[in-house]
This record gives sequence, C-alpha cells and structure tokens, in this order.
Amino acid sequence: MSNEAKGPSGAQVPPQPLKPPLAAGAGTSASGRPSQPNKHDELRLLINSRHPIITVETPEEERLEVMLLDIATELSVPLYEWSVTMGLAKVHGAPMYNTDSPEQAVSNIALIQGDGIFLLKDFARYCEDGKICRRLRELAEKFRTARRSIVLTAASLQLPPDLEGDAVPFNLGLPAAEDLLPGVKQVLAELIREQRIPITLDVAAMTQLAKNLVGLPEEEAMRALRKAVMARGKADAGLLDAVMDAKRAVLKTEGLIETVRRDASFADVAGLRRLREWIGKRKSALTAEGQRFGLVPPKGVLITGVQGCGKSLAARAVAGEWGYELARLDAGALYDKYVGESERRLHKALELAQKLAPMVLWIDEIEKAFASAGSSGDADAGLSQRLLATLLTWMQDRESGVFLAATSNNITILPPEMLRKGRFDEIFFVDLPNAEIRAALFGLHLKKRGRDAGAFDLVKLAAASDGFSGAEIEQAIIAGLYSAFSAKQQLTTEILIAEIQGTRPLSVTRAEEVQAIREWAKTRAVPAD
Repeated sequence: MSNEAKGPSGAQVPPQPLKPPLAAGAGTSASGRPSQPNKHDELRLLINSRHPIITVETPEEERLEVMLLDIATELSVPLYEWSVTMGLAKVHGAPMYNTDSPEQAVSNIALIQGDGIFLLKDFARYCEDGKICRRLRELAEKFRTARRSIVLTAASLQLPPDLEGDAVPFNLGLPAAEDLLPGVKQVLAELIREQRIPITLDVAAMTQLAKNLVGLPEEEAMRALRKAVMARGKADAGLLDAVMDAKRAVLKTEGLIETVRRDASFADVAGLRRLREWIGKRKSALTAEGQRFGLVPPKGVLITGVQGCGKSLAARAVAGEWGYELARLDAGALYDKYVGESERRLHKALELAQKLAPMVLWIDEIEKAFASAGSSGDADAGLSQRLLATLLTWMQDRESGVFLAATSNNITILPPEMLRKGRFDEIFFVDLPNAEIRAALFGLHLKKRGRDAGAFDLVKLAAASDGFSGAEIEQAIIAGLYSAFSAKQQLTTEILIAEIQGTRPLSVTRAEEVQAIREWAKTRAVPAD
C-alpha cells in the first residue's frame, strides 16, 4: 500500500511536510506558522509600551512561547525562559548556572543588560513569598525605562495584591482556524507516513477541518483529530462530522459549554408564528446583501412563558433555521467555591462561544444563574452580581456572530438590568397553546412516533386537552402508547382521551403562577403567537 494520499481525482498526493521557519512578515511568523494578527499585535503592543509585567493565564504554554519568539525576532530582542526544572536560559541556549530557584532567577534577570523578554513559567505561585514579590516590584520599576518585559504564565494564575498594580493581563484566547491549519496538515501527513492511513481530503476540506476544531486548545484539537482519524481508519469527507463529534465530547467533559447537534428546526415547532416571522426576517441580516442594505446582525432573544410550551425547542430551532452551530451554556456549572473562579469560567465560556461563531449560544433557564443578582448580593457574597456584570459587558461589547437565545420559566425574578431595552433584541412570551396549535402538536408527536395523524380525531383531542402544554400533550401520547401496548391493541383517540382526562395539567395545579407570568407579559413582552 502506498503511503501517499490520493486527491479527489484519485491521483497520488505526497504528504505535505511542515514548512521550514520563515522570516516574519505579512501573514507569516518567524516560526513558520500563521499567528492570530490581533493577539500577536496586542501582545507586541504591550511589550513595546514597556509594560514591565504581563500575565497570561493559559494552558497553551507552547503557543505563547511561539508567539513571544515571533515578537522577539521582530523587535530584535532576546527571549529568555525560566522553569523550576530547567532554570533561566536564552531560548535555544544553555541554562544559566544555579538559576532553577525563583529567587536566583529574579536576581539573574536583574543582572542581564539590554532589552529582553523574560517568560517565567508557573512563577506566580512563588510570588506569595514576600522577598520574591519585592524583587519583582523593584524589577518592574527598573523595566519601565527600557523595553524589557517579564511574562508570567500558568494555566491558573493569581498575583498577590502588592503586584497587581505593576502587572497587566493579556488574554491569549483560543487558536483560530488559520492557526490550527498547519497542525491539521502535519497530523494528516504523520498518519500517512506512520500508519499508512488513506487520506482523500483536498485543501478546502482540510481548511474546513481546522474550522471544525476551533474552540479547542491546539494540542487538544490535534489529539481530537488523531483520535477521529484512527477510529475511522481513513480521512475522507466523513471526517468532518467525526471531528465535530470528537470536539463535542471534549467540550462536554469541561461541563460548562456543550456543542449540541442541530436536530431541531421550526418545522418541528407548532405555533409561535410571530417568533418564526421575527427569526425569518433577521436571517436576512446574516447575508452580505442584507448587510450592504444596512441591516444590523441580531444579538439575541429572551423567550419566557409557561413551562413545557416549547421555549427550549424554539431556541434550538434558531440554529437549525440559520444553519448556525448550537452550544448550550450550563448556567448551574458556573458557580465555583474559589474566589474569582466563577467569573473566570463564565469569561472562558463566552470567549469560546465567540470562537465558535457563527453560532447560537443557548442559555436554558437563565434565572438559575442570575436571579440572585437582583437582590442585595448577601446570599452569595455578591457572586451573582459579578457574574451578571460579566455577562452584560459581553452582551454590550461582543462582536457579531454569536446570537444569544435565552429561556426563562420565571422572568419576574431576573434582575432589571438584564431586561433593559437593548440587552436582547426582543422578549417573547410563549403561552399555553390554543386549540389549533394543540391539534398540530398532537399531529407532530404522533408522526414522531410512527403513527398516522390522519387516523386520529385531532380536533377532539385538542378540545379534550384544553390548558395542556406541549410537553403535557407529548406525555399523554407516551402514556397512551404504554396503555395500548399493555392492552395489546393499537393506539386510538379514545385511549389518548382517557390519558388526558387522568392528568391535571400545570395550568390547574399551578394556576396562580401561570396567571402571574401572563400578567407580567401583557405589557412587557411580545406574544410568540
């Protein structure tokens, strides 16, 4: 078997090795990799502006080092790196003698003459030592008059208060598709060479592979790619979906933001006429023609209403209607016992959403995360208020491409800042379905379970289920199927009516709550139907 890939035409295509290092220039870096222009330039600006201490909280140490090496090459200054195992050394040089201790490292940095960038790995933990903290503050004062910067990096990083005034944070962010593409090509070339795996992907497909991996750190993305290829035993067009599945699995383990399959569309939704029309009109703003006309891309909607009436399904259907990626933010997973960790987790999730753009970010039952922000803050020491401030700032400043679809069962407990005009493009209220919509719901759910809706009296079923939500109608059908199977007969209208009559819907058991939500929505929300 040949270890060369075949192109779409069947011709042999030799593996593409990594390009050798190139001189830094437009669109390339000193490492031979394309870098994120915005992030690269932002970090270079911080160094050129003579910020003495720069903190970078990231698990991608190697990517940061590559970016710093590019910047050092462009600025014609040396790059030094330190770790507790290797000591202090100029990049590609031998470690300096007796510099593995943090105190000795700082002392030697003070003795180095001329400009330079100093990357100190996992160093922040040693800054709790008063002597080391003092030496860093003295270095910071000295470095303000020269182009010398200390870059502190770690996966989780927190400085003592005494140092915070001397340091500026830099957000490396996640790699963009163009940053991942060289790695994708390298992994595929290695698999051809080492595993003799057949590859039938052209350049366009490889580019799409890189896009599908966006949202993961570089090393994690390459592991997900290798796993997907090895599991399939080949790299063909089906790899695109396999990589998305692998990415979903990785993101799910983090328990905060989860990419969801686009398995819903408004064809699966009964009713919601006004909401459908609103979403349909806003789709025009996603086109180049619409944007030339002056249409502004939509920011998001808040969908509230009675439980079980299709709010979550409607939020998911937006992604299907627009062809966007869909990701769900688990509001309950935001909270962490460590100070500042919850805000960091939310910031990370929102940053990830921006990387996955264009996409719909779905926050189900948003009141679970932010309801306490409307109180004094004593209940959780102000954590909900800080989380709310983080979300509102992002909603105000975010770039286009992320559409926020939030749902709420009890909108009355949300803080007023979230409901202010301009936060969401619109607030829709989903009420209990009327008779016409209930008949359509019965038809949809019967068809979903392999039944011919025409064999049932949908009008009679709709009349019998007055006050039922869509979820309660679905449960009546499920219960009816069990009853029919137990009786060894086919499902009939009569069996369904018997199940309906034996059910007390939410509109009865919690009538006061339903009425309160309706009263709130009369003057504050747009009816979805």
